[in-house]
Amino acid sequence: MAEFNSHYLQLGFYVKGEYKRFDGGRYVTEDEATIEVLSKITDANRVDKPKAEESKAPVLKPKAPAKKASVK
Repeated sequence: MAEFNSHYLQLGFYVKGEYKRFDGGRYVTEDEATIEVLSKITDANRVDKPKAEESKAPVLKPKAPAKKASVK
């Protein structure tokens, strides 16, 4: 599921010839075509994290403790 926000309360857009619009500045959908159109609209911001991007995040390994320098 994808959630988008807009500072416009009633932002309207078309998907495959069908008119759709935000209600109260929020739009939630699972339709891939709608998500693609909303991703291209500059006044719409996706507020949830896409599942594909979450899985692409690198896993960070903990760093080894710093070695102490020997004094001569």
